Amino acid sequence: MREQFDRDLAKLRQDLIKTYAQVDLLLHQAVESLIHGDQGQAKKVRKDIRKLEKGSQEMEGRAYNLIVLQNPVASDLRLLQFIIYVNFNLQRMANHVRNIAKTTDQTAGHKVPGQLLDLLASLAHLVYRVMGATIEAIVENDLAAATNLPELDEPVDELYRTFFKTFSKLKGTDDVDAAGRVIMAARMLERLSDNSVEIGDRLVFLLTGKRKSLDDLADLDPDEIDEMTRAQGIGFTMGQQKLVEVANQVPEVEIGGAGTGGSTGAGGVSGGVAPATDGLDEGGEVSA
Repeated sequence: MREQFDRDLAKLRQDLIKTYAQVDLLLHQAVESLIHGDQGQAKKVRKDIRKLEKGSQEMEGRAYNLIVLQNPVASDLRLLQFIIYVNFNLQRMANHVRNIAKTTDQTAGHKVPGQLLDLLASLAHLVYRVMGATIEAIVENDLAAATNLPELDEPVDELYRTFFKTFSKLKGTDDVDAAGRVIMAARMLERLSDNSVEIGDRLVFLLTGKRKSLDDLADLDPDEIDEMTRAQGIGFTMGQQKLVEVANQVPEVEIGGAGTGGSTGAGGVSGGVAPATDGLDEGGEVSA
């Protein structure tokens, strides 16, 4: 019974990372569709998001079932709480991506000011960086890395404010309506970055059991953060190689290896729990 629970929990964690990676990749496609005016690509993004949302709803049900049927405690319960919270946030993020894709249709046939599209591309790259860093921190259970997320988010906020300065300098011949819709898409990007930082905040409770934010940990060094981290169950490490492979599909993610031994501050799991391979099929999936 315990082995099956561990596998079910690990599979949920694996599916969460898959969903996060899908949201990230769909965001890339949505932004590209807007910049290039590709309505066909925007339509595909919206279709893929509908599939993603269906999978997220199913994932939420599985998580609640484990809580009700297995009555988990300690780190296992925190992991299930984390999965439910992040899954909810990912649904919000997917909706932001959908709205960016919708903007492609709303601006079709309009001459969008080029300077705003250039700003949008720059803003998107900053957001990709925040989201990629969040995925890495989750996969590697790296709380020290997560503390960098608020700092990575600051340039996003600064560049977002630039849109309004640029908008105020548009000429009378510019398409103001199309420009306004691009600014709304920029707002969606800014929210996506905020959502990622909120997920990082939740990682603090997952790994420490303490209700603290990333800002609370900002002045601590890696050793102090590592001392706060509690030992984790096998659900945190089972199928780790597959998680790394999935995460590395995101352009901004580069995780060097599947191993997670050692301290959390170094990208590992507190307590020196070795990466589990039991219960995995040949492709690295958690078997039922």
